[in-house]
Amino acid sequence: MKKIQLQDLIKTKHKEVLFKQKGNAKMILAYHTYGNGVCFGGIRLLPFNAGEKAVKDVLRLSEAMTYKLAFINSPYGDCKAVVFEPSNGKTINFLHNIGALIEEEKGRFISAIDFDFEPDDAKIIRESTKYILAIKDSKFGQSGTTTAYGVLEGIKTSLNEMYGSDLIAGHSFAIQGLGSVGVILADKLIKFSGKVYVSDLDINQDTIPKLKCKIIAGGANCQLEDEFEDDKKLRELRILIAPDYVINAGGVMQGIEELIGGSLKNAMAKLPLISKNLKQIYAKSKQENRGTYAIAKEMAILKFNDKIKNK
Repeated sequence: MKKIQLQDLIKTKHKEVLFKQKGNAKMILAYHTYGNGVCFGGIRLLPFNAGEKAVKDVLRLSEAMTYKLAFINSPYGDCKAVVFEPSNGKTINFLHNIGALIEEEKGRFISAIDFDFEPDDAKIIRESTKYILAIKDSKFGQSGTTTAYGVLEGIKTSLNEMYGSDLIAGHSFAIQGLGSVGVILADKLIKFSGKVYVSDLDINQDTIPKLKCKIIAGGANCQLEDEFEDDKKLRELRILIAPDYVINAGGVMQGIEELIGGSLKNAMAKLPLISKNLKQIYAKSKQENRGTYAIAKEMAILKFNDKIKNK
């Protein structure tokens, strides 16, 4: 294990950034804060030549996890890992090696699969570590359900902010990707008589002027390419965006319940906190005429600082 030597990219306030390798599994693991010593974060798979993108992703995503946990008043720390896919793909040996790398952290890294991993991959990783949650066919199951239900809460809150009513019927929704979250969300929206379309659009300075929507409220992490500039542009165009680390917190709520031996029912009961947080962000955004991400980040930092003071 060694500290990664990309100093030009790691000018951050992260507590620790590690490069780890076991056999054909190469991992970058970033701890943004330690919290109570147990840190939550997902693992995403990237191409073997991702290089600079991988470092930027792991730093940005782990920082966003800090804000996500702050908004749900969690005492836990936060981290993120990216793993590089070898040329021969996701073999059983590769997945076992990922599990071994997680196990090496001795319980301070509590993981779950993320981008480009499949549910069956998590089951194989679990054979090498006990520190991976949201396993298919387990008591809690995958976290896509709680994430989707939380996003649905956020969508209703956003509709009410924009239109004065949280009714889904009569509105159209474009969903980017039909993975574990997207499929469940699409099904719920259709049941509420919403019109659903599948989209594949990244949100950046080039695409924002082309948007024909009034609200962005999605489950993916780090949706904006440039959080500062894109947030301002969306505000100028009167497009309401729900900060991702607020609206998609359902999954980590489930993860915490699983870790402490709680229940899925308890996790679902906490989802209204997402709506409460969004209402506060939207009200402050309107009052100060600033973007929702700018407001959310300030609120998260204040919550995080309060957590440190009361530790």
